[in-house]
Amino acid sequence: MGDFGPKNLQAKFLLGLGTIVILLGLFFASSLYFHLSSLLETQVKDKADLVLNQVSSVQGYVREILRPKMYKTLPEGEFVIEAMSSSYISRAVMDRLNLRHSEYYYRRVAENARNPLFEINADEQELLTYFRENPGSDYWEGYRKIDSKDFFVKARPVEFKKSCMTCHGVPEDSPPVLLERYGTERGFGHTLGDIAGLVVVGVPIDGAIMKIREATIGYAVLYGGGMLLFFALIQVFFNRLIMTNLHRLTDKFRKLFREDEELGFMKKLENVDEIEEVVQGLEELGDHVHEMNDQLRLHSENLEQMVEVRTGELILEAEERRSDVGLFVQLLDGLNRSHTRREMWQHSLPLIVRRFRASHGGFICMLASHTYFTWPEGTPKPDLPSNWKEIITEVEPSFEPGKAYIPVWASDASSEGILSLTWDEGTVITSQDRNVLRALGQQLGIAMENLAALNNLLRQKDMLQAIVEGISDPLLLMDGACGVVLANEAARSLCQSFGGAVADTACSTLFRQGGVFENCPLKSSLERGETMAREVQTTDGRSFSISVFPVAEGTATEAHGVVYVRDVTQEKQMLASMQQSERLATVGQLAAGLAHEINNPLGVIKCYAELLRGAESRQEISSDAEIIIKHASQAENVLQDLLNFARPKQAEAVNLDVGRLVGEAINIFRVQAESKGVEVVPEVEEALPSIVTNEQAVEQILANLFKNALDAVEKKTGRIIVSAQYSPVSETIDIRVADNGPGIPEGDMLKLFDPFFSTKEVGKGTGLGLAVVYGLVQEIGGTIELENDNGAVFAVHIPMNSDSKRSR
Repeated sequence: MGDFGPKNLQAKFLLGLGTIVILLGLFFASSLYFHLSSLLETQVKDKADLVLNQVSSVQGYVREILRPKMYKTLPEGEFVIEAMSSSYISRAVMDRLNLRHSEYYYRRVAENARNPLFEINADEQELLTYFRENPGSDYWEGYRKIDSKDFFVKARPVEFKKSCMTCHGVPEDSPPVLLERYGTERGFGHTLGDIAGLVVVGVPIDGAIMKIREATIGYAVLYGGGMLLFFALIQVFFNRLIMTNLHRLTDKFRKLFREDEELGFMKKLENVDEIEEVVQGLEELGDHVHEMNDQLRLHSENLEQMVEVRTGELILEAEERRSDVGLFVQLLDGLNRSHTRREMWQHSLPLIVRRFRASHGGFICMLASHTYFTWPEGTPKPDLPSNWKEIITEVEPSFEPGKAYIPVWASDASSEGILSLTWDEGTVITSQDRNVLRALGQQLGIAMENLAALNNLLRQKDMLQAIVEGISDPLLLMDGACGVVLANEAARSLCQSFGGAVADTACSTLFRQGGVFENCPLKSSLERGETMAREVQTTDGRSFSISVFPVAEGTATEAHGVVYVRDVTQEKQMLASMQQSERLATVGQLAAGLAHEINNPLGVIKCYAELLRGAESRQEISSDAEIIIKHASQAENVLQDLLNFARPKQAEAVNLDVGRLVGEAINIFRVQAESKGVEVVPEVEEALPSIVTNEQAVEQILANLFKNALDAVEKKTGRIIVSAQYSPVSETIDIRVADNGPGIPEGDMLKLFDPFFSTKEVGKGTGLGLAVVYGLVQEIGGTIELENDNGAVFAVHIPMNSDSKRSR
């Protein structure tokens, strides 16, 4: 450490620092004094405001609440000063705060005050004059001496309002209690709006100002002591950190500058202080640096030329990299649009040849086909190098002067072929281009492999589509949400017959039961992972057998199902017809035997009853014989129906006009219908073609159906529609008998044509009428259908003879 004796630079520094410290001390002391004074003024103002607000609150409470309440409570004319005078109460409250014995100063004074103790003095008169000259002022505040003490004073004028005039107007209006206590001389004569009093609050400030001065002086003493210590520390650290380093620096300059010219320069430094010595040394050093800079400039010019050459090389390399990126982007675009290997190479070869500035290029497929592609078009097939087997097996490119052979290979290291590029003489292939060509060969190989896989998938898809379309029954592939993924032509035709799109109708018609999906076979099959089968019937009467085969793919919502649909409507109809024919044949044999065995006894009973009726003359016996003959005749009619059902009469087919026959049947039953009040509506197509069939069978069919309809409808409101029309699609004559009765219950439709089954009341039918109709329709080669449409509707379809023709 250097000695602590005064040094030229150190003396200058300490003198300047001392001046700054003294000025800062004066500034901070003044700031502290004024800041504390400002805080004092704020505090005394707040205290004065607090006292004034307290007084105002008391007076407001008296005027607004207490005084009106007292007026209502006391008898008229009574006045309690201690409870109704705002001035008296405010002074009393402030006295209870012990303001008289504290340092605070409070007075409520007025001119001609009722109590002489509160008469305004000279200082307060001056403030009252101020408020009269400045009527808009609400307050006056400032510093005043009161009893030789300094106070902060805040005064507020007292303005006489309407509520004050009772006690301070004229003596006649004043309460008697005031006149008795204070007389009629003082406190009166004030007018409304008159400013004749003050509320004065004073806060003492002598003690606070003394404390501020003491704090300021203490701060100055403390600051002076701190600055002396600061000076001592500054001297130590300045001498150690600055002066010592400056001496080291100047000593370094003396060691460096040893030449003659430099020694003369060092003598000049002996007469200056340390900073000037360093400055002059730095100037000398700057001159040396300038000389060195000139020398470096010469070297930099040569260096710039080297940088330009390298920059050109980097720009060329960057252009090549951009070209590589563009090449791969263009190749990717072409690969996405290519469907065959030929399309891929027709797009890729021109891009590759242009990128590497080759004269021509080609690809030779090394698989069984040995095909090749070249560009420009018309270029002959490239020659294979002698080491082409090593290129294929080891998957390593081969580079010769002006030629490159790149293996085109996929991820499994199996080469598809060789990419050949040819350049003009003198062309050099860089290592970077070789790496790009190797990567290019792998990407092209992967693309060829993907194309092969895609073509294979497409072929399998086409084959599967052909198999699915070749199935004659409807076949659908559906997902877990009942969406149709794939449907063959039969499925589309089926859904079109339902009148909607494939997805909608497949679910709503085949799987929906009663408006909601109840036990949907598709969902059940996918959830259980089992094959499901169900038979459903559509609203148009067709029946379908549905089989669902699940294709497991994760959860039930992700899985798919193959839905196979088969129309079994004709099979069911044929089976029902066979069962009905078997039942009719069995019942017919039973009826024939039963009718033969019962008919003879009935004949004997009827014969003896007639003999009894003719032989006896008594009225009672004759009446009994009539009853026997009547019921025997009814039994014979039933037996005759059984015989007709069992052995229908054989009649020859004739050329029959169905329209005429329908009209005759309506005329026969018209009287019976009119007696019941039933409306019969004929709807017969004009110019119906004639048919060759059994006329008696058609008559009996119409009679039984008409009789059934009459029994089903209500009296007065019944309505029967009998229609006959020609259907060119089925080449049949369609006869329909429709009524507006209650219809046939769903559970009875399958049993309606069974013998002895009847929906009528007991005794009103034998149950053979519709069975006979069914047998007659079968006999003439027709069909009969039953449905409910606001009543029962029977439709008989009679086929036409091939010789039939429309009547003119």
